[in-house]
Amino acid sequence: MTTLIIGDVQGCYQELEQLLTKCGFDEGKDHLWLVGDLINRGPENSAVLDWLIDTPKVTSVLGNHDLHFLAVALGERSQSKGDTLNDVLESPKRDIYIDYLRNLPLIHTSSDNENVLVHAGVPPNLDIQSSLSLANEVEEVLKSDKIEGFLQSLYGNSPSVWNKTLKGEDRLRLITNWFTRMRYCKEDGELELTHKEAVSPAGFQPWYTFERTDQIRVFFGHWAAIEGKTGNQWATALDTGCVWGRKLSAFDLEKNCLISVNSRTKKK
Repeated sequence: MTTLIIGDVQGCYQELEQLLTKCGFDEGKDHLWLVGDLINRGPENSAVLDWLIDTPKVTSVLGNHDLHFLAVALGERSQSKGDTLNDVLESPKRDIYIDYLRNLPLIHTSSDNENVLVHAGVPPNLDIQSSLSLANEVEEVLKSDKIEGFLQSLYGNSPSVWNKTLKGEDRLRLITNWFTRMRYCKEDGELELTHKEAVSPAGFQPWYTFERTDQIRVFFGHWAAIEGKTGNQWATALDTGCVWGRKLSAFDLEKNCLISVNSRTKKK
């Protein structure tokens, strides 16, 4: 039995199949973790969701593209340029997909809380218990009848600084941005959300370059520009740009190794 942790699939179903075969994945025995962004920008979103829903021992966290689908599907947002969501939006299983995604967590941990699965990252000002608690605030709203109001107010880069007195939409937006959109921040968790490349904006650093006092190991996606490289042992980047024509990657937790397959998409 092993645990495989897979980077941003984004609708690349054929590459997912190929990667699982290469890893020798046994769906009856092995566990599969996914870092979110299951759909969008790739060609076979419905096929990815159908397989995940029907496969046992699968755990995924929500990515920003998954949340965007929910917002579009529930009428709170229009599709953006580059979105490829029509197959899931027009599917007879649309409501099943909505229900599946809205019940996914923002963070998942191993039973000892040492291995952490998250889409974008864990800010340096939060320990893992605080992160789980704050993530749960968003997860409960997604499961409730308040989901549409939350998705309507989700988009935006402010507030960027944490304050315990934050309430309502601002509080939930900042929490969501930390776990699904963060790349650069300050030591106190202040976010800078406009830069995506591997060159730090003035006064900010990649979130994983700050030292932590806990012993967690974080597996994350979201940031294809860093090409899977973090420069440290406790943060493993798994978005290796499959949807951009590069690779889809998995980390074998037991063997402690990375396994990849080439994208079938022409490089962009």
